Amino acid sequence: MSERDNLSIVRTAYSAYRERNFRALRNCLANEVKWFAIGPPHLIPTAGTRYGPDQVEQYFVILEDWEEIQSFEPVEFVVEADKVVAIGNLERRVSSKGSLRESPWIHVFTLRNGKIREFRSFYDTAAAVTALDWVTAFRKSRNAQNLKAEP
Repeated sequence: MSERDNLSIVRTAYSAYRERNFRALRNCLANEVKWFAIGPPHLIPTAGTRYGPDQVEQYFVILEDWEEIQSFEPVEFVVEADKVVAIGNLERRVSSKGSLRESPWIHVFTLRNGKIREFRSFYDTAAAVTALDWVTAFRKSRNAQNLKAEP
């Protein structure tokens, strides 16, 4: 595949994610896809390595459960051979009661035969851990209040 084709596939994947069209997103993935997001998995639920389209879909289910994306846009692409690097910004609300958080990110895609074979995500993990700590405390507090309210 050409560099232009590889870029087009990555753009299609981003579009599918923004539209929450996971069937279209899965069509961009190789069956043996390796999906990595930096960070300590015991602190960031989306961190770690996943294998195959089913585990990648699970990644997005977890992501949707923990944060509300306000804006997610790649602003620059660098393409060379089978690699596409996307540089972008994320604005998210980690909880409907939380403040907005902004974070730059870098995604590195490796493509083979017209499919995403590997994905690596790099972002501000310290900010993510801080935001997730707040959400965890908020959920525990809400659950405790719900337990007290029950007869």
